[in-house]
Amino acid sequence: MTSRNDPLEAAALERFMRATRAVHAAFDATRSEPDLIEGGRPIARSLERLDAALRELETSERSLDAILSRRAGH
Repeated sequence: MTSRNDPLEAAALERFMRATRAVHAAFDATRSEPDLIEGGRPIARSLERLDAALRELETSERSLDAILSRRAGH
């Protein structure tokens, strides 16, 4: 999928893969947090981390799509 001659595409793909892993890690963290105890701060931090990871995934996906579309001539 990635052209060895296109470092921009390779970087975008790497960013997307890192973002995907971050979403998985953030989601796992929300599942391992204790129930809403002491005002729910730990769970709130985990959810904030998940939201940020999802935003980065969306941004990285748009960037990768744009690069691949240009390469395909769309």
